[in-house]
Formats: sequence, structure tokens, C-alpha cells
Amino acid sequence: MRLAFAAAELEAGRRVWSTPDVIALEGWLSREVEEQAARTGTDMPRILSASEDWLLWRQCAAEATRDTDLVNRNALAEALRRSSALAADFHIDVTTLHADAGTEPALLRQVQHAVEVRCRELGAANASSLINRLSGASLAHPVSLCGFSNSSPRITAMAARCGASLMTPGRRQGCRPHALTAPDDLAELERIAAWCKAKLARRADARLLVVLNGSPGARSRLATLIRQAVDPRGWLATVSANSLVVIEGGSPLARNPAISHALMTLRGLAGETAEFEAISEWLRAPYWSAPDDAARAKLDLWLREHAQTQFDLPTLGACLRRIADRGDAASRSVAAAAGAVTGRIDSALGALGPGSASPREWSQRFRNALDALGWPGETMRSSPDQQTLLRFHELLDEFGQLSAVARPMPHPIASHWLSELASRTAFQPADDDAVVTITPMLADPVVTYDGIWVAGLHSDVLPQPVQPDPFLPLPLQLRAGIPASSAAGRLQEARALLGAWSAATDELVLSAPARTGDLELLPSPLLRPYAEAQSGARPAWSSKFTIAAAAGPFWLPVRLHRESLLEAVHDSTGVPWPATADLPGGTRSLDLQNACAFRAYAELRLGTSELGAPEPGVPATERGELLHKSLQLFWKQVKDSRGLQALAEASLAPVIEACVDEAAATVWGGPEATQTPSHVRERARTARLIGSLCGLELERPPFRVDGTELESILKVAGTQVRLRIDRIDVLYNGGRAILDYKSGRHGSADWYGSRPTHPQLLAYLAAMGEDVLAMATVNITARDVRFNGIASSPALLPKVRAAKAPEGCEAENAWSARRREWIAVVERLAAAFVAGEATVDPVKGACEYCHASSFCRIGDQCLEGALGDADTEGGGE
Repeated sequence: MRLAFAAAELEAGRRVWSTPDVIALEGWLSREVEEQAARTGTDMPRILSASEDWLLWRQCAAEATRDTDLVNRNALAEALRRSSALAADFHIDVTTLHADAGTEPALLRQVQHAVEVRCRELGAANASSLINRLSGASLAHPVSLCGFSNSSPRITAMAARCGASLMTPGRRQGCRPHALTAPDDLAELERIAAWCKAKLARRADARLLVVLNGSPGARSRLATLIRQAVDPRGWLATVSANSLVVIEGGSPLARNPAISHALMTLRGLAGETAEFEAISEWLRAPYWSAPDDAARAKLDLWLREHAQTQFDLPTLGACLRRIADRGDAASRSVAAAAGAVTGRIDSALGALGPGSASPREWSQRFRNALDALGWPGETMRSSPDQQTLLRFHELLDEFGQLSAVARPMPHPIASHWLSELASRTAFQPADDDAVVTITPMLADPVVTYDGIWVAGLHSDVLPQPVQPDPFLPLPLQLRAGIPASSAAGRLQEARALLGAWSAATDELVLSAPARTGDLELLPSPLLRPYAEAQSGARPAWSSKFTIAAAAGPFWLPVRLHRESLLEAVHDSTGVPWPATADLPGGTRSLDLQNACAFRAYAELRLGTSELGAPEPGVPATERGELLHKSLQLFWKQVKDSRGLQALAEASLAPVIEACVDEAAATVWGGPEATQTPSHVRERARTARLIGSLCGLELERPPFRVDGTELESILKVAGTQVRLRIDRIDVLYNGGRAILDYKSGRHGSADWYGSRPTHPQLLAYLAAMGEDVLAMATVNITARDVRFNGIASSPALLPKVRAAKAPEGCEAENAWSARRREWIAVVERLAAAFVAGEATVDPVKGACEYCHASSFCRIGDQCLEGALGDADTEGGGE
């Protein structure tokens, strides 16, 4: 507004002028009341700060509803405060409401009366309640009221009393809007970006306004699209630059990552429990001065494997202290990081001090605790960051001012109230003088722009839905003319907005999406006259996208494409694997290469790995390890089918339980570690599953267990693979069977395709020799225990079928022919891994649980396929 005023003064030929003081209404009222009291010597009550006013309503609402079970008293207090202000704006006297006890108006009257009593006790008042004491004669400077497109009776009366000019949208002749409908909300954003590009291409210093109501994410996406469309090279060079586009309106201070980290710190020090992922994010955040990021990341990885699922910070400090004291439990770097973090937490707890304290004391204690923790570290150095920190320290000061209206409180309540204040405090750092402004507010722009685009105007937005205040009787709202209480009021409000927008620019575009996601939308009926009037030539920025939309909806990556910003990768070969080194991960290298070559390269060559997390009960990896170890001990003792039959007739269950107990002591580090409830349940579950497996094993023809956890080496493709085979059985006909235990879910297996389901079994087959006549996974889960495999003949293993002969091969030679094919598959996979092949070519379902999907090139492959399909269908034009 100051820039617009300066531009108008320059256009009028002036070179020197008095710059106006642009201030919000509440701030101006507070200032004028204080200045008038100082000039006239009038006895005025102390003006409540915004935080004090909030707390009074919070306390009085809690007292009035102490016998009511409520989910969110803070939200109730805020709604009551807004209702009271609305009643005052439209001259509704809350004290005269005759409402039955227990109703919403009765609650509003009760809480407002309690707030007024507290204000009189404190000798204070809300600034807006002192409007009637202002007069034009006492104002030091002339006043203009701007942006009140639907001014309330209170504003109108105040303007008349103070001699203030009330500016309205009809201050100049408005333009005729241009209306359009986009295929969906993303296409609408695309059109806005193209419009901005066209406007700025014609005039680089144009001032543009985009009104986009709805989610903050949509506005952020639009800002990115505009930067990419107007200046893609600048966007790539400086993503954070805000000289082109700014988003106004701000967001709650508590959503800022640094402030969120500070608030979580204070709540955690107070004993508030958080899930592990929240604690992990807190630990890895960059808002520390020590230890460094790498050390804290290593500590986080250790906690993911050893820690519990929930923490508060004192408990976390105790856990880290144990890590620091146990040099055998962690590496030196992890132990050092644990000691450093523990020291920070202890120092912060010491800075907070014991017992209850006043808000002013807590304000200082909170500062000291955050300083002791090293918050916010060395990363908050930019101007926006410094402004955010300054606003947070101002918020701490505002919290300290609550001492006048609040009693001493314990730490949990103090930290909770500070978080509530931060959540209701909107803040945005000062922006550069940008050419495109994006705003969420459906309001009078006040100043003029070279172009205004108002988006998202479907039928639920313009006019706004009728929303009568729940705490004021509806007849009183209708009589007072509150716009939100009736359809007529909303319609008048919408027409006033259209007048304000058209009066603020020479080019106004109104748009609505036809759909958002799967939801069909209707454009606002108020857009129809302007849409019907645009049957003539369309603007250049509109015609391009109208033609494209007529061809049908685009696939998402096509619409996101930006020239010169996406790079097609054609070379899918990485660095070859050293011939002298074993393949990493054993048969896992073959499994991953078979599922997707890129994932094999990313995980085993580039070192990507999925971050684990503590989980309740026994982790899946430990469950599988316990099952494998228990079965190894069991078959070492039982040896064969005859031994199993003998036990089945006598005491099978005690033998299984003894093997499971011995395995648990090995897996979990001693008998004392197996006595927790979750470990006891897991031991019982494992024993039950092994019992079910033994029942299935008794149905087999005679066999002997020749080896368990057998280690071997397979030489293939000029390198070697280290194998560890769960179990080898000697069959009744003299051949051998390879068995691989699986404790997770299983699906149907493919043995005959170019990419078989179980490459590790094929590797075992290649290593064990030609006497192997069957191979299978033994799936052991609570839902099902079964053999899933392939054999040279049926009935060698339960429900395992014989191999099918390849085309042109005799049935009696089926196993030998398939064996050659499977060994060839192993050689091909090993050779591809050694050569560094990293093609993005996942088998069906491979992407579902892949942690590397965030940086793989699967999107490029899908895009090529989508464009190829479009060409095939004749849509390539």
C-alpha cells in the first residue's frame, strides 16, 4: 500500500510527500486510545494485549464448562470470543439475550460476563470496547478506512464519529471480468502461470494479484509453477528467491520447523510423550549447535534398532546415558553423540528449574533451556530466519505478560499454553517487492493492480456458504444484517467482492475448476454472465490451454513437465563390480537384480537403505531369526523323519519348547532377556508354528536332514556368491531337496518366466549339484504353513508339483532342461550385476515396498509409455 501511494504521488507530479502510516484496525485503536489518554489526561483502563485477551476468554470458558466433557476448550474459547466481537460489530447486546440454560447463547452471555468482571478487577479493557471514547477532535492525524467492503454498523459509526473517510470499492469504474472453466484444479494453476508469463512478457514491471482460496499447499504449488514458467533458469539457480512471487497471509508460527522444534523441546522436557518418529525428527533436526548432524544421524540409526516406541525427553536422556556408559553396546561415535545429547538435555532440564512459576518466570526459563540445548544452532542466518526468531522471542515476551492475568503454573501447563499461543499467532517474514502476489483472502484488494486473477470460484466458494454464528440467535443475526447468516447476505457479499476486484484492475480473470481429484464441481453461477460474454477472440494465454484441454485430460507427469527442467536419462549402466570381490549381500544381490536392476545398484552399490523404526512387540527380523535358529536346533536333535515320528508319539512339544528357549537366549542375549511379555508371547508363537510344521513334515515320505544353515560358495560370471542354505534334505529315492524358510507373507511363484520368483533357490540349485531333485520355500506363518516349490516328480514334497517340460522337450527330461534354464538365469543376473546394469525395469509389485522410489527414474519410463500410448491412439497432436 505504501508503494502504491508513492506511485500515485509520483504520477501526480509530486516529488516530496508524507508517507501514510498503514496499520491494522486493532493496532490503530490501541494506539489512539493510549495517545488520547495521554493528551487529554482522561482516565482510561489499561488495554489488554492480544495474548491476555485470549487467556481471559480461555480461562472463563474453561470455568463455565468445567462440568462438561469437551474435546477442545481452546477452540470453544476462540469461537466465543469471535461471537462476542461479531455481536459488538453489529450492535447486538449479548446481555439482553433471553436464552434457556444450557444453550449456546446462554453460554456466550455467561462467559462474556465473566470476562468483563475479570477486566474490571484488573482495571483493563479490550481496545475495541473503547471505540466509543474516540472522537475526531482528539485524533492527531486524518484517518482513512480501507478494505471494509461490507463495513459493519460499528465501523460505520466509528468512521462518522472520528471524521474518518470510509473508502469503498466503487471509487472508480471497474473493468468487465473474463470468466473460464479449467478441466481440473491443476490445469487451472497451469493457466494462471501462463497468464502471468504473458503479462510479464509484455510488461516486466507489471503488478499482478492472484487470489487462491483453499489449502496452503495449492498456493505453494502455484508459486513454483509461476517461477518455472516465467524464469526457469532463475528458479533453478535460487529456489528460495522471492522477488518474483510472494504468498501473503502468513501461517501459524508453530508450523515453522525451527519454532516447532523449540516447542517440542519444551513440551518434551515437561514430560510429554511422543512417538519415536517425532523424537527421531527432533533429534535429526538441524537446530542444534552440537553434536554435529552426522553424529546425531548415527545415534538415530542406533535408536531405530534398539530403542522403544515412545519417549519423553527425560526418558530419552536416560536411554542415551546408558548408551554413553556402555562402550560395548555402540561405536565410539554413537556413544560420544549420546553423551553430548544427554548433556544438552540435562542442562536444559537444569535451566528450567523445579516447581511452579509465573508466566514471566517461565518465559525466562524457556529462553535459558533453549540456550542450554544449543537452539537454534548455526543454520538460522538468513533474513527470514532471523525475523522468525525475533517473532518467537516477542512471543515469549507476550507469554511473560500473562502474569497479570494468570497464577503460577507448573511446567506442563506453561509449555502447553505457549504452544497454543504459537499455533494462533500468524506470521510471515517481510517479503521483497514482488511482481506477483498470491493471497488466500477473498477481500477488497484496496490498491490497484495491472491484472487480477481470482481462482477456485466454484459454487461452494462464491457466494460463500451460509454460516450463522452458533452462539447468537438466528433471528437477531438476520435482523442485524450479518452477511454470513443468510443466503441474501452472502450474495450481497459476493457481488461486493466482484465489484472490489473489478475496480482494482483493468484486467480481471475469474476461473473455476471442473473437478478436484474425483470430485465434480460446478462453477459459481455469478460467473455465467461473464463466461457467456467471451464468445469472441480469446487471449493468447487462454487459447493454448483450451485447445489442449479439449483433447482430453493429461496424465499428471505430462502436465508437470517444464521445458529445460526435466532430463531424460538414456544410459542405464553404472560402474562395474570388481571381479576380485564377492557379490555383496550373498543371494540378495541376485534377488534385487531380478526384481529391479536399479534397486540392486542403489541398495548394494550406492548404499541406500530403508530407515527402520522401533515397533511394539518383537521386530519382524528378530521373529525370523528366532524361527530359523529354533529349527536349526530342532533338526540337529531330531535328525530325520524317523526321529520326528518317535517324538510325535512321545514328547514332541517339550523338545520344541526347549529348542525355542535355547534359540531365544541366543537371539536376545541371555535367559533374562526372554522374560518380557512380548518375548514370552513370541516364544509361544514360534513353538506353535514349529508344531504345525512338524505335522506337515509327518505327511512326507521318509527323509533325512543332511544340513542346516549350510554355507557354500557359487562361482558364476567370473565372481563368486557366498550362500547360506537354510536346510538340505536327503530324500527317500536318494536325491536331495533344498528348503528355504520364509516367515513373511507368500504369493504365487513363477518358475518358468524370464524372471523367476525365487532366484536364491536357483542359486542354491546351481551350487549343490545335479542330485538336487526338489526345491521349495517353507512358508511358516500364523495363517498358513506350506511348501511352495518345484520338483522333478510329484509327491517328493507336500503339494509340490513336478516341473513342466519346455516346448519340444520330453517329459522325462523336464527337470534337467529346466535346471539348465534356471542356472542360465543365475548366470545372467550375476553378469548383469557385475557389469553395473541399473535399468529401471521393476517386476510387478516390486515398487510397492521399495525405499528407493523417491529417486529412481520410474517416472521417466511411465512418461514415455504414456506418450507412446497417446501417439498410438491418435492423440499425439
